[in-house]
Amino acid sequence: MSTYFLGIDGGATKTLARLESAEGEIATLRADASSLTQDLASALHNVAGISRDMLAKHRLDPQQVTVACGIAGAGNPLSAQRLRERLQELRFAHVTVTSDAQTSLLGAGAGHPIVMVAIGTGSVAMRLGHDGAARQFGGWGLAIGDEGSGAAIGKSAVRALLWELDIYGCATTLLSRRVIALVGRDRATILPWLQKAGSKEYAALAPAVFDALPECELAAEIIQKTAGEVDRLISSASAGEYTLPLALLGGLADKIGPYLHADHQQRLIVPKGTALDGACLLARRVATHVALETA
Repeated sequence: MSTYFLGIDGGATKTLARLESAEGEIATLRADASSLTQDLASALHNVAGISRDMLAKHRLDPQQVTVACGIAGAGNPLSAQRLRERLQELRFAHVTVTSDAQTSLLGAGAGHPIVMVAIGTGSVAMRLGHDGAARQFGGWGLAIGDEGSGAAIGKSAVRALLWELDIYGCATTLLSRRVIALVGRDRATILPWLQKAGSKEYAALAPAVFDALPECELAAEIIQKTAGEVDRLISSASAGEYTLPLALLGGLADKIGPYLHADHQQRLIVPKGTALDGACLLARRVATHVALETA
């Protein structure tokens, strides 16, 4: 069985890696974003880099280490395979690549049955049922999904601003006056921003929406709409197992939680762990499983 376990959590804003032994945590490192969807080449580079750094810092033989990587965009099997191959080049004992939704699910419930909704730059819900089966809901990306996410909030705010500019020729609400200062004041400046904007740029506007509460009616409407989208994710993921505890993860969890349906608020528990915890748990499980198979 492997002596060490490396868990990696990769997303649209950062990459975290934690090295553990049988006795517990040894060290944690941080690197730049590693979403396989947003920039595959950079993601591969950053995940491989943080892995090499961890090995070098602690002078480890990679054959002593089992690594589990939960990363945004791993739902695309071709991208996940590219990352798996890159990590295998480092000659780890075992390599597992899965989605950050999967590791978030494991972390939130410490491996026990639960409904987990991650609300950050993007959004996704997952259920780990009493039968041990895991199922994902949402997480399709900003172009068609990611309802209830920070990026969706920012997109709604920009859309509202553009309507105000078209109708009135200026930003008329408190929120739009704040957003216009961030994205541009007219077509000549806004269109270039829109052409370059992705999930990260839209999500960066979400704080302006929350800051405009409670004075701005537009901001309130956007947040209520967002909470309704999260409620829908929760309901879909809970179908048939409404007694499961509910955990919210991600940078917007605490901000959206108070706006959810009362029934969902009553089910909320404090997450037992993070996606990084889930990745480390997965690494341990893989190592144990391999050891049992080879015994």
